[in-house]
Amino acid sequence: MNSISNGLVESLKMLGLTEYEAKVYSALVMFDRAEVKQVYEYLDAPKPSVYQSLRSLTDKGLVQVVNSKPAIYRATPPKIAIKHMMEAHRKAEDMALQELEEIEKSRVESDYPDVLWTLYGEENIEHKMEEMLGKAKHSLVMILPRDHVHYLDMLRGKDISAELIVFGSDVKAAVESYGLKNAKVHDAFSIDLSDLHMLLKYFEAFPLPPDRIDKFLLVAADNQEFMYIPPIPGPIPSGMTSRNQFVLALMNTVFHILWDRTS
Repeated sequence: MNSISNGLVESLKMLGLTEYEAKVYSALVMFDRAEVKQVYEYLDAPKPSVYQSLRSLTDKGLVQVVNSKPAIYRATPPKIAIKHMMEAHRKAEDMALQELEEIEKSRVESDYPDVLWTLYGEENIEHKMEEMLGKAKHSLVMILPRDHVHYLDMLRGKDISAELIVFGSDVKAAVESYGLKNAKVHDAFSIDLSDLHMLLKYFEAFPLPPDRIDKFLLVAADNQEFMYIPPIPGPIPSGMTSRNQFVLALMNTVFHILWDRTS
């Protein structure tokens, strides 16, 4: 007899079941039909928890009572059960999103608009990137590493003025495939800093490995908010985001110094 893996239980929990519901449903799939005693003995679970799980699974349409005395239970076939849970999730997602967007419209403004907030880790950076591109309405300036160019798909069809600096002529050409209406793209590798020769010796002193040069990430949206992820060597990327107007102006200045010296 197969055992119920932790991975299966965690997957079912992500679909909305409790741990006991996930285990009871899986056990019923294994037994096809079973009395309560078979289930709680197999799972070595408290009898009240199994009874409660059977009731809730029945209410969710994932378990049927096929005999009343003695009570015998049968699991809804997995394909049907998973489809049912996914549909319930989609309905809950739509309802939650609709209500949360209404709440967001009346959001109380932060008392800390000038704070520089830390972004730590790939997932947080990804979420912030999606948030900023999703909310941008008028303009974007961006320095995008090669592995972040796919985020431009979020701008497809949007009437937004965008200035992009990317790394490599092939990436510059690939940006055209995203159908951005008002985008201008420069290649960072075409940069000419000869007029800033007095500063070059300081840049050359930066302890930045050559393979990190093209990892700069900068996004400024609607001249209201920015995120900056420096190409610092290390296993976990980190950076900052803020609505601080002074730092935002500084970021825009740095961007346009580079913009004016690339093509």
